[in-house]
Amino acid sequence: MSNIFMAQLKPNDFSKTEDKIAVVIKEFTLKRKADGIFQRYSEPYIVSLAIDQSGANSPSIDFNLLPFPNVRKGDKIEFDGQGHLVYGPDNPGEFVAYSVLFMESDEDIRNLGKTVEKIVKDEAVSLGIKALLAAVPTYSTAITVLRELTSLVAKRMQENKDDELFRRNGTLLRDVTPPFDVLRTYTGENDFIKSKVSIIPLSTSNRLGKASKRIKL
Repeated sequence: MSNIFMAQLKPNDFSKTEDKIAVVIKEFTLKRKADGIFQRYSEPYIVSLAIDQSGANSPSIDFNLLPFPNVRKGDKIEFDGQGHLVYGPDNPGEFVAYSVLFMESDEDIRNLGKTVEKIVKDEAVSLGIKALLAAVPTYSTAITVLRELTSLVAKRMQENKDDELFRRNGTLLRDVTPPFDVLRTYTGENDFIKSKVSIIPLSTSNRLGKASKRIKL
């Protein structure tokens, strides 16, 4: 996984304790389909989960889902504005951890959001995430539970005959330089998906996409 700077950030341009950030997917490419060669189109979708310091202290998860009908092998999906929201805009406190899952749907995607949200809630309860975060509300706990939760969501959706395409995780910290890695873009890929995730300060984060939904645990 590689990263590049979107721009040079001046120290006085961003307040790490007051300003907000957004974690966004800038674009992704469907390099290869998981379904059979006789299907012309795929229906990939993105499931994202995030926990910041507030979400760890008062256990909750930021959840977002976006489906993409009629995508062909080799298609690059580019988002208008700043991109598809994984987290924010918000000030994360000391940290924000996130997990992004790319899946390929095998069935009608119209009720996908409700289905996946229910799975997230059910598996979060079965994992005891609320108790784990309450006991140790740190970034290491947050990313650990998100990775496990993402794995369980993928497994449940595979039981519905959906296919996992790609998974990526990240942890952004306040007390590093630059804070929260603002203005950086990270690129990751495997045989199926290539994607770019950017961290942008609120001062440049106009025209953002659909906001994530906070799920209380």
